[in-house]
Amino acid sequence: MQLQASDELARWFDLAGLTLNVKKSELIGFGFTPSNILLNGQLIAPKTSIKFLGTWIQSDLKFTQQAVELCNRIRSTAARIRTEGRHFDTSDKRLLYFGWVQGLLSSHSSTTLPCLSDNELHNLQISCNSAIRAVVGLPRYGKTSITSVRKNLCIPSVINLRDRRLYESAWLLYANNLPVTASGPLTRAKKNLILPHPIQKGFNGRMVSTMLTLAWNKLPLLIKQDTCSNSAFSKIKKFVYNF
Repeated sequence: MQLQASDELARWFDLAGLTLNVKKSELIGFGFTPSNILLNGQLIAPKTSIKFLGTWIQSDLKFTQQAVELCNRIRSTAARIRTEGRHFDTSDKRLLYFGWVQGLLSSHSSTTLPCLSDNELHNLQISCNSAIRAVVGLPRYGKTSITSVRKNLCIPSVINLRDRRLYESAWLLYANNLPVTASGPLTRAKKNLILPHPIQKGFNGRMVSTMLTLAWNKLPLLIKQDTCSNSAFSKIKKFVYNF
């Protein structure tokens, strides 16, 4: 079946007048290890992870390599803030942080961050702390409370950023699409617009759809009942950041 699918793929490229770059073709299996395949006479061995459009895709459906790459990029950015921002004041270097670090995290806030483990999130925060040290001109190592420094600069943590994006996505998904249940008594859950908790065992607990349902249930009723996205997002920001 693998050989047939690869042959059909190569044939489709040929009929469409396209050139199939075999050297850049990769093979990955999810839940199993595929056998080697021949594509246009060249052998392609399976891999446990591949990089596609800047994102690491792993056979175990985890984001371990993606988290490591994010940490490395943020630490590299911290060095850039120290060198390129050495003549800037704190407010200007704070802008560099939001553009180079916060922008990178925001692009992964709806996809990668919700799927990371606590340890991976902790490592990401440590990398962000190195960039915050560069913003305020602190040494690379020391016992200074970076949490206090971060709050004084009104910089959200990695978990804050993840939670904010989950709350916003949950509001967009459920605010105007809640299932209507007219039968039965008015319980406390119905009054607070709480949805039935999804199954959180195994892989289900790591699905973004599961996290969105849990995020919706944690939102205050005032935000759930808001009909304006701008107003709701502003309330969510205050609810999460609490600066």
